[in-house]
Amino acid sequence: MGFAEYYGNPRNQFWRIMHGIFGEPYGSTVDYGQKKALLYANGIAVWDVIAKCEAGGALDSTIRNPVYNTDLPMFISDSGISRVFFNGNNAFIFYKRGIGSIDKNVLPSTSPAYAGMSIERKLQLWREALRD
Repeated sequence: MGFAEYYGNPRNQFWRIMHGIFGEPYGSTVDYGQKKALLYANGIAVWDVIAKCEAGGALDSTIRNPVYNTDLPMFISDSGISRVFFNGNNAFIFYKRGIGSIDKNVLPSTSPAYAGMSIERKLQLWREALRD
């Protein structure tokens, strides 16, 4: 586990949700390569809205001086991606603020800071969105 990994915080529920959607076991022995392979096998790409920033901690509210991934719209159009989902409303807000407009397809945040919804409900909503 490391911060060079997407959703590297062990309390973040992203990887548990992805494994749950695709019926794959998840545990401490699943390494980052296996996690990426699961996404790839199921046609899912993960990309940060913000390329770099200053932050006072892990919470989005501490983000200062963001530099946006402005090549994201080109990546979407050139790759033939048909749907884009945001992991939580903050990701959508940052996209809209720094990059441009896009359909608002926001899923419940997998962050441990968003504890207002059970992981079971998050899994259900993510599964419905990705399986449509």
